[in-house]
Amino acid sequence: MTWLGFIRLHRFCFLMADLLLVAAPQEPAIDAAADVDALLDAITAIKAQQKQLEQQLEPLLDVLSEAMATGELDPSFSHNDWAFSHSLGRLSYDFPPAVQQIEQQLKAARDAAIQQGSATEKRGKPFWTIRAPKAQELPF
Repeated sequence: MTWLGFIRLHRFCFLMADLLLVAAPQEPAIDAAADVDALLDAITAIKAQQKQLEQQLEPLLDVLSEAMATGELDPSFSHNDWAFSHSLGRLSYDFPPAVQQIEQQLKAARDAAIQQGSATEKRGKPFWTIRAPKAQELPF
């Protein structure tokens, strides 16, 4: 990354930080007893903003990765009290057929234990999944 590119990235990061501060609600926007439609409208509006911000953030993170790859940045650093840490991503493996066969046997044994009632059910913390509507295709 060139010095000019770094300056542009730095300015853009400050702009994004200002936008995040403006977009972040300072107090709950909806009272718990408020109309459910208003609550859902508020949630979907925030989710839409979040998606837009993530789309704007992605190319910036690519530039940040380029700066790290060229040695201009360390994989972990702080800037204005914000901690940055690069992760390589989740590690996974492709196993040989013999191991895949054992996995299939284990899966069958697990399914049998569930059906027989000998497996104990566990649940994680409840959460919401909120997705934007899929874009409608234009009739050309």
